[in-house]
Amino acid sequence: MKRVTTCLTLVLSLLLFCATAQAADQIRFGVPPWPGVEVKTEVASQILNTLGYETESLQIGPPVIYSSFSSGEVDVFLGGWVPQQNSLLNPQLESGAAEIAQTNLDNALISLCVPKYAAEAGVKSFADLDKHGEKFNRHIYNIEVGSPMHTAMDEIIANDVAGLGDWQQTGTTTSAMLMEAKSRMDNKEWVAFACWRPHWMNVKIDMAYLEPVPGTEKFASESKVHTVVRGGLKDTHPQVYRFLKNLKVDSRTQSLWIMDYGQNEIPADEVAAEWISANKSTVAKWLDGVKAADGTPAMEKIEQAF
Repeated sequence: MKRVTTCLTLVLSLLLFCATAQAADQIRFGVPPWPGVEVKTEVASQILNTLGYETESLQIGPPVIYSSFSSGEVDVFLGGWVPQQNSLLNPQLESGAAEIAQTNLDNALISLCVPKYAAEAGVKSFADLDKHGEKFNRHIYNIEVGSPMHTAMDEIIANDVAGLGDWQQTGTTTSAMLMEAKSRMDNKEWVAFACWRPHWMNVKIDMAYLEPVPGTEKFASESKVHTVVRGGLKDTHPQVYRFLKNLKVDSRTQSLWIMDYGQNEIPADEVAAEWISANKSTVAKWLDGVKAADGTPAMEKIEQAF
């Protein structure tokens, strides 16, 4: 009986060791429910899987993602949107739990938008809105109450920035907000609504971004999206780190991903696979100098698989 117990203990210990080793060898992505980051992560995962690496996507929000760098439970986050996430990101950078491997998208933008025809009529900045207040019904359409964008617009109105003190805003879901904006634009009405890139709205809606004015900084800003990785990833997985350091996307590409996945409801894995197949020259730049897990040139594996 003692021998059986000893053998059983050894087997369990071996299984635990194997499971731990397997988990440690996984590349674990933190993925919030944002279509652009979901597809971007799927693209990166499919490439890494093809190179012989095991990946896992953890469906969690940014606060949990950032805290999971400290615990070692997340290796990569492709949606480090700054300056909006600086309060979550900076403590991880300062402690060494995480580092920025790359800025994977450097022309993100948040502001208010108006129809192109309103911009052509003179509405080009926040300062122009109140001059045409009656045409806009002194109303702004925004995303959900409690979101940073909605809260920032509340402050703009409360502080009477650009004469918007007597304006109101409606907060709702992104899809409902854009449906309202498109409906009004179909009738050639003037409408002011929250907007950002990358997003499918940049592909489907003929709109113009408003220039910020002093006092709108919390709402309207140019942004960057970082690839944030676990501290030490470049030592444990140098080839994966090199790939992630090379990975960069333009806002139009990500907007098209968002449109296919979020608007046209094409599964993310299909969007990713089709994009990789059609954009091997871009993938080749990402894989410059990168080797697969078995030591062969990475791009050879991609050419064979896609």
